Amino acid sequence: MSHALRTAVKALVFAAAFLPHATPTAAQLTQCEGALGTTRSVRDTTVLTVRLPHALTNRDISQGGGPDRWVLVDISTPMPERPLRVVGVQLDPPDLSQPVADLILTLNRPLEPTHEYRLFAPFLTYQGCKPEAVPEGKVTIRDPAAVNPATGRPIPPDTDFFRKSPSKGRDDSNVYLSGNLEGAKGGSPNFSADIKLESPYDTAGFFQELGPYFNLRASTTDAADANSLDFGLKLRHAFDFPVRLKPGTTELAEKQPLLNGIVWNLTPGFESDRRFDNVNVIVGNRFVFVPRVFGNTNRVYFQPFVGFEVGRNLNSPVEEAEGLSIFRGTTGGSLYLNLMPRADKQLSFQVDYIRRFLLRRETSFTEDGDKKLVPLAVGRGPRDHLELKLEYGFTDFLSTALSYEYGRLPPNFQLVNHEYGFGLIYKFKTKFPK
Repeated sequence: MSHALRTAVKALVFAAAFLPHATPTAAQLTQCEGALGTTRSVRDTTVLTVRLPHALTNRDISQGGGPDRWVLVDISTPMPERPLRVVGVQLDPPDLSQPVADLILTLNRPLEPTHEYRLFAPFLTYQGCKPEAVPEGKVTIRDPAAVNPATGRPIPPDTDFFRKSPSKGRDDSNVYLSGNLEGAKGGSPNFSADIKLESPYDTAGFFQELGPYFNLRASTTDAADANSLDFGLKLRHAFDFPVRLKPGTTELAEKQPLLNGIVWNLTPGFESDRRFDNVNVIVGNRFVFVPRVFGNTNRVYFQPFVGFEVGRNLNSPVEEAEGLSIFRGTTGGSLYLNLMPRADKQLSFQVDYIRRFLLRRETSFTEDGDKKLVPLAVGRGPRDHLELKLEYGFTDFLSTALSYEYGRLPPNFQLVNHEYGFGLIYKFKTKFPK
C-alpha cells in the first residue's frame, strides 16, 4: 500500500500512557495523576477518543475541557506549516448525570501516519483535583484494517495479523532479513546472513510491550563469521518526558527538555553460537535515550544507549568455561541519516555500534592443529562491534546496501575482521494487534 493511500484511509489512533484506574469518589480523590488514559475508539485520523483515568464533573469540563484548552504537538516536525488544533469536544456518555469516562476530540486536520504526536490538557481537573503534572498522552497511528477481497469489507484489527509499516534501520525494525555477498581481510568472498525477528504485543501493564525476539548473524567463512545467536523475551517500558508550556497558556515554551524520553528494554534469554556449542543464559538491560532534537523524524534517527548484561554459562565444549558468571557493561547507539528526504526512494546512511565492557573474564574455545578444542581466554578488555550501511530503498520494505562490519559479538567474541559486502535487505515494523 502506497504512502499516499495509507494517509487517505481510516486509521486507529490512540493516546497511550498508563492504565486507566477505577473511578474514585470525590471524597477519595485527594491526589490525581497527570496521565491521560488509552484511546477506546477512533472514527478516522481527525478524531481522537481519549479514555480518562478519573470521572469528570460539569465544572471540570467547562473550566479545562473546552476545545481551546488542549495542546496537540507534532514532535516529528519542528515547525509545521499548519499547527494542529482541537476544534470540537464531545462527551461519552453525553449525559453528565453519568460518570464521563471518555472525551471525543475533533481535529482541524488529519494526522500523518508516519509522525509521532503528544496530547496535553494543561487546564484539566478531575472532580476539582488539579494534577501536579500536566495530563499528557502519547499519540500513535496504526494502519487501517485490510479489506477482504471476497466481501469488500474491512478486516477487524484483531484478525489483521501481518500488518506492517516501514522502518528505518535494523534497530527500529521488528523483522530484518539481510543477505550479503561479502569479502573480509585475509579471506575469499563468502555469503553471510543477518536475521532479526521480534513480535511485540501491546499490553496494559508497566511494560507497554512484550514479545519474543531472535537474532542470528552467521557467515560461510570463519574469517568473517560473527557466529552469534540470541533469543528470548523482550519487555519494553517508555518513560516519556513532558514538554514545557508557557505559564498559564497552551503555548509551547521556547526551551524544551533535551530528551523526548528514555526507553527501558529488559531482555531475559539465551545467547549462543549457531551450533549451540557455547550457551549462556543472559539478562540484558538497555536504557535508550530519545533526543528531542532528532527523535523520529524522516531525516535523522539517533538513539544512544547504556546498559548491562548479567548471566551464566550453561554449556561449553571446554571445561574451563562451564558455569562461569557473566557481568558486562554496555554502551553504544544507532544513527540513521536520510540523504534524500524529499525523494520517493530513500538513500540512507546507517551506523550501529556497541561496546561491551567485560567486568569478569570469559572463556571461549578454538581449535588447535589437531582439530581439538582448547580454551581461549577472552579476558576483561572491552569488545566492540561496528556496522555501517549505505542503503537504497526500492520500496518501503526492500532495499539494497553496501555494508562494512568490524568487531566481536558474544558468546565466542570471534573477530569479524574488516568485512565489506553488498546485498539485499527486507525489513519492516509490525506487532500483534490488541
